[in-house]
Amino acid sequence: MEKNEKMKILFDLNHPVDVNFFKNAILLLQEEGHHIKVIFRERGKLEAILRYELKNVEIKKIGSHKKSFLGKVFHQLLRDFNIFFFLLKYKIDIVACFGPTSAIAAKLSRTRYLAFDDDFEYKIPFYHANWLATKHIFPDFIKFTNSKTYKYHGFKELAYLHPKYLKTSETVLSEYDLLPNEYVFIREISNVSLNYKDRTSILNKLIKKVKNKGLKIVLSLEDKTLSNIYSVQCIVLEEPISDIYSLLYHSLFTISSGDTVAREAALLGVPTIYTGGRDMLVNKSLVDEGLIYESKNENDIMEFIQTLTVDKKTETRKKSESLINNIWDDTTSVILNHI
Repeated sequence: MEKNEKMKILFDLNHPVDVNFFKNAILLLQEEGHHIKVIFRERGKLEAILRYELKNVEIKKIGSHKKSFLGKVFHQLLRDFNIFFFLLKYKIDIVACFGPTSAIAAKLSRTRYLAFDDDFEYKIPFYHANWLATKHIFPDFIKFTNSKTYKYHGFKELAYLHPKYLKTSETVLSEYDLLPNEYVFIREISNVSLNYKDRTSILNKLIKKVKNKGLKIVLSLEDKTLSNIYSVQCIVLEEPISDIYSLLYHSLFTISSGDTVAREAALLGVPTIYTGGRDMLVNKSLVDEGLIYESKNENDIMEFIQTLTVDKKTETRKKSESLINNIWDDTTSVILNHI
């Protein structure tokens, strides 16, 4: 393909974080005149988020999310069958995805496949992606290497949280009657994901502890059936949210059972407590730098909450800004360089 020839590029986005990860690259490629298509698998509010964030991009639903292991396997194979014909119909040049979601269809149709990743602990999809991808791209804290791998120094979250792309403001706070540093952001994942099926929630105790500090609580729930239970004690968010990262940025601290939100908050310079219980390489450097606190001991977590002040947040933000500006890569540039 000639250097200036416009490509047909398909992005397969299956989680809200996938939208964040690829959004800036998609918009920049579209500005350059490339032909962009997005497919997704129905799950929660994903379609609403996609259409809110990528208003001028062609979006198509293929497949649905299932809870059981057998359901996941069968419907993924069915989805690959449909994606295979989609790739042929539109003569797609490149598929980009986080993980192996379109890998079989891309391999069978001989379409170049870029698999981005950062979860080495979840072995089956990691090796699945590596086996079938044209290029497997992930941060350098993952020690696995072969002829397909490319490593960068940083985090997937810096594709959208890097200061080149993210501009925070206090405007969103007025929507929820909030002031900076006078509330805590809590993210609670559901037990649908295979990653988190054995996790026991301590959400009720955390809410009580935060309330005792005189702070408001902004609560992001993956399982929306719990909204009524917590709506009296907390501000329960409903997606899509106009400026979720400004809400994170201005919180005094963040508590998250989901690892992605924990990293997002830490990279935004917000002291973060991770309660998900997973030992992940991706979190290790953030823990080592003091940006994330993780413990499986409930009492230790409750005691750590008492230490979180505005001064602690100021210290955390200075450290995160220094690392982003001087050490870690701009991940959107990594995506564009490979495409």
